[in-house]
Order: sequence, then C-alpha cells, then structure tokens
Amino acid sequence: MRLTLLVSGLLVSGAFAIAQENATPVVEVGANYSFVRFNSAQGLREFTQNGGSGYVEYNLNRVVGLVADLGGYNNGTNEFKTFSYLFGPRFNMRRSRLNPYVQFLFGGTYAWANSTATGPIVPTTQNGFAAAAGGGLDIALTRHIAVKPIQLEYLMSQLPQLGNNTNSIQNNLRYSAGVVLRFGSK
Repeated sequence: MRLTLLVSGLLVSGAFAIAQENATPVVEVGANYSFVRFNSAQGLREFTQNGGSGYVEYNLNRVVGLVADLGGYNNGTNEFKTFSYLFGPRFNMRRSRLNPYVQFLFGGTYAWANSTATGPIVPTTQNGFAAAAGGGLDIALTRHIAVKPIQLEYLMSQLPQLGNNTNSIQNNLRYSAGVVLRFGSK
C-alpha cells in the first residue's frame, strides 16, 4: 500500500513538473551593449570599441535556433568604425528561467575610417569575412522578457592588410549584455 502511494505521488508530481515547463518562443529579438577588444594583425596596436548589436533568432525547436546578428562599434574617437553582419545556428539548453546557449555565426565585417583622421588605421572603407563562436546566458523575467547578463565570443575578422591588400586575420573578443523580447510559443 505504501509503495503504491509513493509511486502514485511521484507520477503526479512529475506530471505537474512537465505542465510547468516553459514553452519555447518562436522568435526572440535582442538589443545588446557590446564591447569589442581588437587584436590587430596589421602591425598596429590593439584597441577597443564600444557599440551595440541586435539580433533576431527564429527557433526551429527547443534546442536549435537560427540567428541574424548585426552590430556597430566605434573606438570613441570617430576615427575607426566597424559594422558586423553575422548569421548561423544557436544551440539552447532551455531550463525554467535560465537559457544557456552556444552559437556559431558567419558573415562579414565592414570597416571605415574618417578621411580627415591623421594616419587612418584602414583605407577609407573595406569589407571582409568574419566569424563568431561563443555563448551566453538569458534569464527570463517574464514569459516575454529576458535579460542577457553575459555573452562572450571569439570574433574573427579578416580585413585587407594595408599596402598590399592581402587579407590578414584579427583575433578579437566580444562581450555583450542586453535585453531579449520573446514572441509566440511552440
């Protein structure tokens, strides 16, 4: 009798736990503050940029989502600016309020310098391949709003080298934090 009550109690509590599981949003839209540490491969000093990024994620299921990430960054002097456009998969580990994830994004970086700057870092404009690999954490505040306290990524950019126009690789680090809006449910 006691064993029957114990097993019944466990089954009922398991059913309640499944019923409380959060639904997966169809679309997530995020706005982030971003800090980028550039490690230049062009014989120039390393430098930092501040800016923002925004992304849209379409969730194929509870685990896999497709991300489009756009970001703009400035080094504070208006002499060097970059814009990144990255696309790729995100793999989520959704829990009740926590959503840790990893993502692998590919696309490009567009960089430009003011033509009035003395000794510009790059020619007036240039465009090159970029990729990002990293992860982060979203914490749900409500069903439709979450905060992102951390997203940390290796951000590789491949911009033409000064003088000979051959591509060189910059190994960068990007930290982001922001707000996420969630729409729909699956």
